[in-house]
Amino acid sequence: MIFIVLLWLEWLEYLGILLTIIGLFLSFFSGSNNLFFVAIIVTFILNIINRFRSENRSKSRIAGALNVQLKRFSAEVTEINSKIDQYIEKQKTLSPPPKISSNIEKSENQIIASLQQDVESLNKSLTSIIDYIQEHKLEPRIKNLEQLYQSSQSSRKPVNSPDNKIKLPDQNILTHKQEYDIEPPPKIAWRCLHIINGHSQSVTDLVITHDHKYLLSASWDQYLKIWSLDSGYEIDSVRASDQGVLSVGVSDFNYLDHGIVTGSLDQDVKIWSLKSEKNSLRFILKHTLTQHTGSIHGLEIAPTKQIIVSGSYDQTVKQWDLQNGRLLHSCFDETGAINAVAIHEEAGFIASGGGDGAISIWELDGKRKLGLLVGNVTSLDSIVISKSGQYIAGGCADGSIKIWHLPSTMFSLFLEIQPTLQLHGHQGQVMDLIFNPDGNLLYSSSIDGFIKIWHPATATELGHLKIGDDNRVFSLSLSKNGEILAAGGVDGTIKVWQQINNN
Repeated sequence: MIFIVLLWLEWLEYLGILLTIIGLFLSFFSGSNNLFFVAIIVTFILNIINRFRSENRSKSRIAGALNVQLKRFSAEVTEINSKIDQYIEKQKTLSPPPKISSNIEKSENQIIASLQQDVESLNKSLTSIIDYIQEHKLEPRIKNLEQLYQSSQSSRKPVNSPDNKIKLPDQNILTHKQEYDIEPPPKIAWRCLHIINGHSQSVTDLVITHDHKYLLSASWDQYLKIWSLDSGYEIDSVRASDQGVLSVGVSDFNYLDHGIVTGSLDQDVKIWSLKSEKNSLRFILKHTLTQHTGSIHGLEIAPTKQIIVSGSYDQTVKQWDLQNGRLLHSCFDETGAINAVAIHEEAGFIASGGGDGAISIWELDGKRKLGLLVGNVTSLDSIVISKSGQYIAGGCADGSIKIWHLPSTMFSLFLEIQPTLQLHGHQGQVMDLIFNPDGNLLYSSSIDGFIKIWHPATATELGHLKIGDDNRVFSLSLSKNGEILAAGGVDGTIKVWQQINNN
């Protein structure tokens, strides 16, 4: 009925337009304008009525179509909820749920098309969440956490348990001197050589050159500096980045020619040389490497192969030619962003780790992934490899230090290795780790302000050092002979010690 009324009104409007044209001609020939004005008024009124009716009709149609689409949207939401419930019920099998897709054709109406786009965006978000869970194996990692928790709880027996009777040791044992199956901890002491107000912000990395002449420091204040270890005086400094410098590496052979590298928050790796000028040294920038897309937190040099290894927040470990800066290899680590890297050139492997807590083992001067060190569920901030290549230590965000022993079959078979030792002694992130040249001592620095000295063979702490009260320790460096130790603090202070043998 509404359609018929609207149709007649439209015909009347067309008739009014015709009468207006006729009135226009009559007024031109007869000089009377009455019919012309009457026709214009009638036509104007009919036009207003038709426009109003047409608008109401369009709104009714849109409302009806919108109602249909809302019902379809509700059905989509119900379908999504049911698929989520199915996924939760099938967590144990971790079977990949089907990706949700919408078969609704795109509407020409802007409002309805917007609703359809929202539904499609929701589908894509849920699909990406499911893909992330599958890709990063979250369920096995959660199960691993539960197993670790259950094992820790089962190992704790209540004090009043009948199986927990206190047994006193044999008195004869107390009269005997303890005998080690391994070499006992060495007796060492340290004396302070220098306290250097080196930087205006945190000292992020330190390296002592292999000839024990110089100390290089990097800082959040954007500067790279070189110091004399004999005098503690600054030799040269250069603004190495527009943002903070996070890591520095030095070649064990010739650090004067293309022998220094830095990694920064601005995602660049830079290669430097040192030029002799008037009995002094000056930094000279040789190459800037820009292929990373994340900040550079790990940086090492393999001196014999002349290879730079960099680890970045972009989840890649890249290998570069030290002389010309050419990219040799790039390995993507699916476990996450990389906080630290370490190299063992003789054994030919790289260790990298970060937020995931695992340590990936990569081929040096190659792209193969050789193995994985697992059993750690907190993020790693530091990694070090012993000189023998048999042990890898990782400093964790929870203050613990985990040590893995690499079997001889590590590189012939892809293995997942559990840690063999765990050290507890810090109350905050373990920011740096160093093995001494013999591999029988391990030095660790933490944001709790302590530099601790460990004897891993007996899992004992031998002592500690501090830069100063309330000064967090961000970086460490030990000379190749193990006799000089340098530490960098959060306030920019660098402290240098020399070892005193008490044997």
